[in-house]
Amino acid sequence: MWFDFVHGKEKINFMFNNELSIDDSEIDNFLFYDLSKIRVCFNTRNIPKKTPDKWRNVEFNGLSITLILVGISKLNLQGDRVGFICSPIIEKIDDEMTFTIDNGDKFHFSCAAEIIVIDSIEPYLDQRWK
Repeated sequence: MWFDFVHGKEKINFMFNNELSIDDSEIDNFLFYDLSKIRVCFNTRNIPKKTPDKWRNVEFNGLSITLILVGISKLNLQGDRVGFICSPIIEKIDDEMTFTIDNGDKFHFSCAAEIIVIDSIEPYLDQRWK
């Protein structure tokens, strides 16, 4: 799974019984900050069967997932906008984590980082998906 090598994967086990896909997610935004960190935010319609009890009274039709890539050593970015559907690829190669989003000729984002951290996973209500 994509979260096998990321910090905070225990959240996925506890909250979603190890079931959380980021395939076919919409990239909402990203931010390069604090010398060598990148925050990447996705929205996905892929809601696991098990969700936290505290979400029972919350209306949602998707999840908002935020990842933090820490210790960036390589970054390649081409494109002019976000807001498209993608299936991010997260891999561990040697001592680095690689993160890639590719949308053909329109957008390419690839980066190598020391670690990737699951910052947050929150219920998300998107009016377009109703």
